[in-house]
Amino acid sequence: MAKLMEKGIEVMFSPHPCPTWTLDWNVLPAAVSPKEGKMSSDRALRKQQQLNNLVYVVTNQAKPGDRIVDFCSGGGHVGIVLAHMLPSCQVTLIENKELSLIRAKKRSDELGLSNIWFIQANMEYFTGMFNIGVALHACGVATDMVIEHCIKTRASFVTCPCCYGFIQNTSKFNFPKSEQFKKTLSYKEHMILCRFADQTAVQLPPQRRLIGKQRMCLVDLDRARAAEECGYSVQVISMEPESCSPKNNMIVGVPI
Repeated sequence: MAKLMEKGIEVMFSPHPCPTWTLDWNVLPAAVSPKEGKMSSDRALRKQQQLNNLVYVVTNQAKPGDRIVDFCSGGGHVGIVLAHMLPSCQVTLIENKELSLIRAKKRSDELGLSNIWFIQANMEYFTGMFNIGVALHACGVATDMVIEHCIKTRASFVTCPCCYGFIQNTSKFNFPKSEQFKKTLSYKEHMILCRFADQTAVQLPPQRRLIGKQRMCLVDLDRARAAEECGYSVQVISMEPESCSPKNNMIVGVPI
């Protein structure tokens, strides 16, 4: 942390564009809501709050005719809401688990959505063109893979990272990612930062969680700086309310 501060790198969140905005879940069709899935009411409420954040950002960026890809889509919580809210856009869900896509397809059929597609595959096999990529809680380097897909296509991205402790060098990615962080931290030091970024569980003492939150921001700032080096305007935003998830950062990038 001292090395980062010496280089002027500090915890810095962009202001939330609309912290109190929410979908009117009470009037939306039942199949749109994550409460239709197999989760507790408390978890479903937190999932709704997470979706409020992502849907607000995406719907304010999307234009009629845009192609939106929900990477690591799981049961389709993000993609189904977006397809319902943006009928003039095409939404593609990419997920490697068949049962998750079957659940998403069932909910989509109940809603009669005609602007949604499903692809069962690992995301690296997807080569289609799109305008906006979104990922809610893509684990470890999966978030970096999503951002890379978007940069290659010059698409905007809205990602909520997860599992920082799983971040490590791969055949495709080296950490730190940005030139600013590379000049400051070694790979080992960055990995220590990532491990502490995972210390945000609600069971931990508040001070410990605050330290974890600060480290999360720094890891995501490295991701943001790397995207900026590729010609993007990037913000790291804390989702509201912060209690919606221990992993409550959003990285929002728009090509310049």
